Amino acid sequence: CNNTPEKPDSPLDRSAIARDSLQKHREAQYNRTRGNAANLIRGIFEDRQPGESYQNQGTEFYSLDFLPKVYIENEFKPLWVTHFDSLGKAKGMIDFIADAEYHGLNPDDYHYQLIKSAWDNLEKDSSLVFDGNFVAGLDLLLTDAFLELASHLYYGKLDAASLGTDWEITRDKPAYPFDAHLKSMLAGGDIAEGFKRYYPPYPGYEAMVAEARRLKMQLPEDFPVKINITESIKPGDSLQGMAAIKNKLAFLGFYKPDTLSPENIYDEKTAQAVRNLQEQFGYNQDGAIGKNTLKALNMPVEQKIRQLYANMERLRWMPVSLEPMYVMVNIADFTLNVYRGDTNLLFMKTIVGQDFRETPVFNSQISYMVMSPSWHVPPTIKKKDVIPSVIKDINYLKKKKMLVYDASGKVVDPATINWRKDGMRYSVKQQPGEYNSLGKVKFMFPNKHNVYLHDTPSRSLFTRDERAFSSGCIRVELPFDLASLLLADNPDWTPERIRKAMDSGVERTVVLKDKVGVYIYYLTAWGNAAGKISYRTDIYNRDKVIEKALKEKARKESSKGGAVV
Repeated sequence: CNNTPEKPDSPLDRSAIARDSLQKHREAQYNRTRGNAANLIRGIFEDRQPGESYQNQGTEFYSLDFLPKVYIENEFKPLWVTHFDSLGKAKGMIDFIADAEYHGLNPDDYHYQLIKSAWDNLEKDSSLVFDGNFVAGLDLLLTDAFLELASHLYYGKLDAASLGTDWEITRDKPAYPFDAHLKSMLAGGDIAEGFKRYYPPYPGYEAMVAEARRLKMQLPEDFPVKINITESIKPGDSLQGMAAIKNKLAFLGFYKPDTLSPENIYDEKTAQAVRNLQEQFGYNQDGAIGKNTLKALNMPVEQKIRQLYANMERLRWMPVSLEPMYVMVNIADFTLNVYRGDTNLLFMKTIVGQDFRETPVFNSQISYMVMSPSWHVPPTIKKKDVIPSVIKDINYLKKKKMLVYDASGKVVDPATINWRKDGMRYSVKQQPGEYNSLGKVKFMFPNKHNVYLHDTPSRSLFTRDERAFSSGCIRVELPFDLASLLLADNPDWTPERIRKAMDSGVERTVVLKDKVGVYIYYLTAWGNAAGKISYRTDIYNRDKVIEKALKEKARKESSKGGAVV
């Protein structure tokens, strides 16, 4: 009677047992599904006929190389749907495809409608995850979309050479192992973050994407300021349309309205907002509202978005590795910057080609400079400018300090030449000196366009907002500073000696110890690391062809920079 009674057994948790049993059943069921999907995927790759693309249920895939490779290495098993309740990566990929719009890319180029439709069906009927055909189809679409989208973000969607954009900068990008990156991204990490490795390596690219997203939300609310300007509006002026200007500045984020400022007075607070707008568009920040500033104020949001997209594509065309020191000339910005690595060493204004003598886009290396240069007049300028001027006034050549040479190099009296008939048979050279069109120094780099950087005697043009006045070459604002920087590693060339050589009137060639990269490019919109966005006028009307091509369907085979996806 003193024995302690035994404790009864714990009650069975039948619901837990049922859940565990159901889990095991689903895992076994999905393993069979995954096996079936693998067999279907294998068949797609093995049944392809030579010269055809890979297809599934009428859908053609873009990738020819990486798509089969990544599945072969995974024994043809699905990559995105590895477990029946593990769909986070697939959802992340779908969201990123939708956001491709803000990179200037078309989500439908990456099977978006098909993938989104499949996902919507899966949300309505979760049993589809156990359908081998469904899983294989969705997985292949996601993988092909990844490979195509990664390629477009890295190399660019468009082929600049065949697009007719006059873009000749060498796209020096190493081939990327997209298949290996896909597997590492699926193994862990966020899909959107993983895609950032393919972005152009310029700090303002993400700011451009964020700005495109912001502008898309503003699009329905955009409005123009309808005023006529006969003369510049200056701070202190009173204007009936000033309220509209203030409203538009507020819409653009440059102005915060208050009740203290008289509505029709152009006060200092508004003037500062206008200066900020002028800075965004590269204009002189004088606060005066003229035609250019009004044009900037009224630039439609839709145009800004298109301009951002076109220039994102241009950034994708740029090389990723540059020389230790390099010169960057943005034609549309009329500026030149010199960098060593990421450090900006020098900034200056430039003057570029007129719209009928456009400065070309290309890259090369500065190998030498010529102090106090003479100018061998190019055939085009001789034909279009010099000969007509000589026909009007035979003293034109004397005034311009130009000499005429025959084919043997002998100086010829211009008065003895029939310029209408024989003018092109003779060469014309302008002597060094203060009147020389090249100024006191030119910076030379081999290129088929015969374009180079040079000084100019026409200094007043640097004060203009838009500076497209040259015949194709690039005039630089600070030639002495540029020469001094390029010769900084040569102790023989002191600043005093450089100045003396530039002023000497005697032509002298100086070879650089190390060549310096030069990139003459064309951007009409960009961002910086701080998130600030800049816009410029498309002076050569080159954006539209890119904007149009970005909207068109991608080709079925992607070949970018020598890498076939």
